[in-house]
Amino acid sequence: MSECIYNFVEQAQPTKVKNPIYRSKYDPNGPLIGSTLGMHGTTAVDGKGFYSLKQNHVVISSFGRDSEAPNPKTFLRKGTREHRNEKNIPHVEHRNRDKDRPKPPVPSRSDKPMMGLQATRNYITSNALEAIRSEPKKRKGDEPRYTEREDYGKVPAYLANVKAEIQKEKALVEMYVAEQNGNPSEKDDEAEMMDEGERMELIDKLKKRWDMVNASYHKMAHKAVFDTPSEVKRKASHEDELKQLENDIELLSRGPIFIKA
Repeated sequence: MSECIYNFVEQAQPTKVKNPIYRSKYDPNGPLIGSTLGMHGTTAVDGKGFYSLKQNHVVISSFGRDSEAPNPKTFLRKGTREHRNEKNIPHVEHRNRDKDRPKPPVPSRSDKPMMGLQATRNYITSNALEAIRSEPKKRKGDEPRYTEREDYGKVPAYLANVKAEIQKEKALVEMYVAEQNGNPSEKDDEAEMMDEGERMELIDKLKKRWDMVNASYHKMAHKAVFDTPSEVKRKASHEDELKQLENDIELLSRGPIFIKA
């Protein structure tokens, strides 16, 4: 900052103008208007304040000392309350427990016990018969016996489907190889090869069908709990159809397709 001689000259300080003091137009020593402080059982406001209300209402104030000292002669005396009157006391019926005892009385010292009582039951024989006739209890830790199942020793049904698909694919491969080599077999004389344009058109239609079913499936795939059994069946049918469409598209995309007449 450059030095200047005018900076050493004392400048006149601006004077602050104070705002005038606020003075209310109402009398500050007048009664408090609209207050019900200390009033018991009413919220009525007559517009004249607390000093006029206390003339016609009971005033109960809990601040400060009581202006009136208690009278030592006007204390509560016995039987002066209304609810202590005998007419107002409800009558209670007392139950006599000696007449109706819930248990038999304790035997006295003069009572003699019954001697010589014997049971006619043979506990050894009855216990043996009960053990023979009873069924063994099933324990939770017992392993299941797979030899007792209905499908034990039988070929699973899904293996037959897998073998049939393998044989079908093998026959298609042999037919395609024979056509490429120009030596069609006698069994394949009646088979005709699908047109390439027809095959591509069929693939496009299958893909469009897959897109439509997939869109419908995604509307309910996010649900964890279904409201009706029909929704569960619809979801399962969509899953099966999508799987079948994917298999068909994969089969048609491998190459030429031969159709038997």
